[in-house]
Amino acid sequence: MRIFEELTDLELAIVLSLTAQQHCIFFADGYSEDLLRELQATIGNRFALRCATVQCTATTTVDELTEGLLVNDDSHDQSTSEAGEHQADSQTIEFGHAHYEKPGRNHSGSPNNGLDNRTIADIVLTCDLDLATEAVQMQVLELLRCKRVFTRTAMHTAPSDFSFIAILSTPGARLIKHLHDIFATSHMHEEVETGPTRLANPDALRRASFMQRSDIEQLRSLAASVQMTAEVAAYLHNIVLFMRLSRYIFAGVTPAATKHLRCIAHALGPLHGLDYVPPSLVALAARKVYGHRLVLATPQTERSLQWGSDPDGVSNLLEGVTVDDVIERVLEDTDAPL
Repeated sequence: MRIFEELTDLELAIVLSLTAQQHCIFFADGYSEDLLRELQATIGNRFALRCATVQCTATTTVDELTEGLLVNDDSHDQSTSEAGEHQADSQTIEFGHAHYEKPGRNHSGSPNNGLDNRTIADIVLTCDLDLATEAVQMQVLELLRCKRVFTRTAMHTAPSDFSFIAILSTPGARLIKHLHDIFATSHMHEEVETGPTRLANPDALRRASFMQRSDIEQLRSLAASVQMTAEVAAYLHNIVLFMRLSRYIFAGVTPAATKHLRCIAHALGPLHGLDYVPPSLVALAARKVYGHRLVLATPQTERSLQWGSDPDGVSNLLEGVTVDDVIERVLEDTDAPL
């Protein structure tokens, strides 16, 4: 589809995540804060979705994280706007900013019953999540698995099209084991000197955004109807098998990765104007799914050492090998169906 060919790499990565209903990791070749600002502008200008941002540090607490995830429930605001106009000022503070130096008590509930009626944002951006404590990362894992979080006063559920984007501090940084594995795809963003990107007026972006909620639902419906032949399914299985057997790979070929590989392959179909999955889309999905997962073998963990391989020879073999090299080698060794 021509409209998708004109999108930037960030926009395509976000559209893919929303279509597949999966979560994504971003890496930057520069400063992660610059990528965060660019993602904020991209989402604000191109997607009619609410976004919350959490800037993580080693001192970020679970309460600060939870407060940062929440935005106003628009449907509730409309029904209670006549009851208390003073709510608007306190609510707008939390729409685009989620890092709190000292989080206070919630003021966004109904003036009549005092309930906390906020909800989790449609898209949550976290910067430097890998620097956060294990407790904070465990809270994120619970959110992604259960689609809800608890504050001191209420339980907040995530919307149906909820997407979580984690920007890690450096390329190759890793989260705790199970949290890292729950992210379906990863994307390396290379900075291009195009000048600063400005955020559009929030009132206007809902009318002029490229992706409305109905567009996202249509893409998901098309992805669900994409067909995969038995030959292509066997090709996908062989890629997973060759990944497991590769002497360059120590870990990362998990059951969740196989599930995500099939899901992303289907989601790529509508973005390419196809109602079926060709082998090329399976290969593209493999690059996106395994890029952040694979843990390469070292001269101490390479499996052939158990059968008497020369340690110096193994060290020379593994020298300079990257994750991208291993993925490409596996794809070259796996025969694609005609």
